[in-house]
Amino acid sequence: MLKGDILGVAVLITVVLIVLIAIAVPLRNYYSGRTEIARLEASIENKKEHKSDLQEQLERYTDPEYAKQEARRRLGMMEPGETAWRIIDPRMDVDHLTTGRIDEIDPDTPWTTILWDSLREVPEAPVSPEESPAEETASEPVEQ
Repeated sequence: MLKGDILGVAVLITVVLIVLIAIAVPLRNYYSGRTEIARLEASIENKKEHKSDLQEQLERYTDPEYAKQEARRRLGMMEPGETAWRIIDPRMDVDHLTTGRIDEIDPDTPWTTILWDSLREVPEAPVSPEESPAEETASEPVEQ
């Protein structure tokens, strides 16, 4: 009798496993499909936002005032009759460039060393003769 019960339990377990396997594959496909749909919907929303941003930019460029502003900012253009002013720092000389000259750099020096040295160097500002007396008079105490 024990043999019949074991055989019945084995058949029942086999049937349950077959049903679970038959259900598992479609369920896995269903959930992976839902995940893919959610990902694609998020992608569509991102594309719609990007499209609206591009349309706003296109509308801005059709505005003549914005086009004038960008022409001034990007290209340095001016209206007829306007005067351009350029302020030049008198402490800057042609001899004192912000970057080093190629002939001063040893070609065997690694680029990392050149970069590090350029960050550590502090350029010295030349002292003009007008600034020196003003500093001396300011540092002396005034007698009354």
